[in-house]
Amino acid sequence: MEALIKLPEKDVKYRGGYYTPKAIVDFLCKWAVTESVMEVLEPSAGDGEFVSAIAEILKGKGKITAVELDADEALKIHNRGNESTEVICGDFFAWYLQNDSIGSFDAVLGNPPFIRYQQFKESHRDSAFELMKMEGLHPTKLTNAWLPFVVAATRSLKQGGVLGMVLPAELLQVKYASELRRYLASKYSSLTIVTFRKLVFPQIQQETILLLGIRGDSAAAEISVHELDGPEELEAFFPEKDTVVKDNLDHSHEKWTQYYLSQRELGLIREISSFSAFPSLGDVAQVDVGIVTGRNEFFVLTESEAQERGLMEWTVPLVGKSSQIRGVVLKEDQWGQMAASGGKCLLIQLGASDRNHLSQKALAYVEYGERKGFHEGYKCRIRLPNWWNVPSVWSPDAFMLRQIHEGPRIVYNPENIVCTDTIHRVRTIGQVDASQLAAASMNSLTYAFAEIRGRSYGGGVLELEPTEAESIPFPMAVHPLDVGFIDQLARKNSTWQVLDWVDREVLEPVGLSCAEIGTLRNIWQKLSARRICRKRR
Repeated sequence: MEALIKLPEKDVKYRGGYYTPKAIVDFLCKWAVTESVMEVLEPSAGDGEFVSAIAEILKGKGKITAVELDADEALKIHNRGNESTEVICGDFFAWYLQNDSIGSFDAVLGNPPFIRYQQFKESHRDSAFELMKMEGLHPTKLTNAWLPFVVAATRSLKQGGVLGMVLPAELLQVKYASELRRYLASKYSSLTIVTFRKLVFPQIQQETILLLGIRGDSAAAEISVHELDGPEELEAFFPEKDTVVKDNLDHSHEKWTQYYLSQRELGLIREISSFSAFPSLGDVAQVDVGIVTGRNEFFVLTESEAQERGLMEWTVPLVGKSSQIRGVVLKEDQWGQMAASGGKCLLIQLGASDRNHLSQKALAYVEYGERKGFHEGYKCRIRLPNWWNVPSVWSPDAFMLRQIHEGPRIVYNPENIVCTDTIHRVRTIGQVDASQLAAASMNSLTYAFAEIRGRSYGGGVLELEPTEAESIPFPMAVHPLDVGFIDQLARKNSTWQVLDWVDREVLEPVGLSCAEIGTLRNIWQKLSARRICRKRR
C-alpha cells in the first residue's frame, strides 16, 4: 500500500462523497466480477464497500486497484481489502495520467463523485479535462466530475471488459452529457441501464441509475433499460449481458430518456421532430432567465417590509415563485392578493445611483445589507461598487415556469410584473399575441416534448433551460382561443380538460389525428408520472 498523505478537503460538497447502498454494491460486484482471477479498478473507492465485496468474490486471487482522495478513507480500504489490494491515496486523474493504464483492467466498478465545475478542485479538474481531451471530448464549465470518471473507466477496460457504475440520471438527459452518450455508444458493444422509481440518495434529491457495459468498439452499442422500484429489488434481478430490448437512438440529438418510449411513441416523436410545419417555441417567442438578484433575502420584500423601511418608491411588482402563479393569465387582483397576504412580491431596485445620491432611507438599507455581508456574495460582488443595482430588470410579455410539476405552462403578463430567476421570461416575436401564446401552451404535443427535451430531478421536478424550452414544438392556433375560458379551467387544476380543449382547437387543425394526439398524451403521462412518483415516495 502506498504511503497515505492526509488531505485537508473533508467537505462532502467538495468530495462528492455520498456512499453507495450495500444492495447496489453487491449487485454490481456479482454482475461484473465473474472470473476467479481478474484485474479490477475502483477509481473512487470511498470507504471501501466495493473493495470489500470484490475481495470476497475473488478470495485472494486477482488484483484490486483502489484509488481514494481522502487519507482516512484510504486507510479503511486497506483494512477491508486483501493481500492483492493496492490502495492509491491521491487524485485519481493525476494517478491515471501518470500510469496511463489504458486497456489494463477486466472490470471497473464504483460510484464516482458528483462535483460541479465550481467545486471541482482546479488541479484535479485540469487532469480530468486533459484525459477527456485525449479521448476527443470537449469538457466545458458545465462538466461535472462524474463524466471524466466514466471516460477514464472506459479507457481503462480491456476489450470485453465490464463496467459497473452508479451515476446520476443526468447521463440520460442533460445536454452537457450528450457528447458522453455518443462516446459510450461507440465504446461499448452493449449497455444496460437500471433505473429506480425511488430515490437512492434522498439527501441530494438526485435520481440515480446503474450503468452496466461490455467494452467493445462499435458503430452503436445495443442499449437496454430496466426500471425497478428500489435497490432492494436488485437481489432478484440479474439482466443477461446480451439482452437488448430497444433499438438505437440517434445519440447526436436524442436523449436516452427516450428509451422509456415504445417504438410507436418514438416513431411519432421522430416524425414530428422532422416535420417543418410545426414551429418551435423559439420561432414565436424568446425565452430568457428571470432576474438574478444575487440575494433574494435583501432584494425581495413584502409590502409591509418595504413600507416600514420607507422603500416603496424603489419597488417593482414581482413574482418570485411558480406557486404564486395560477392559470394562464397573471391578473392584477391575483398579484394584489399575494401582496395583501404578506407574500414577497416586491423587488427593490435602487438603480445605478452611487452611494452619495441615494436617499437617506435607501442608503440605510444598503448599509444594513453590508452589515449582513450580502454585498460579499458572488453575484453582488461583481456589481461593485454599486452592488445594489440589479441588472436586467424588465417586464416580459409572459412567464414560463422553469421548475415544472405537470407541464410547461406559459402565463400571460398584462400587468408588467417582473420575476426572479425561478421563472423564465418570455418575449413574443413579431405580431404574436402573448395571451394566445399562453392559451396554446397547454397542449399534449408541447407537454410531451417538454418531458423529452427537459431534465427531471429526484424531487419530481421537470426543469427546462431557455434553449431547451425554445426547442419544443409549439403549434399556434389557426383562430383565436378563448383565453378567459382556458384560464378558468387551468385555475381549477383541470389539466386534462384544458388539454382536451386545446388539443381540439390547436392540434387537430394542424393535421394530427386523434390517435396521434392520444399517443402524445400517453408520452407526457408516462414520463411525468415517472418523475412525480419519486417525489411522493
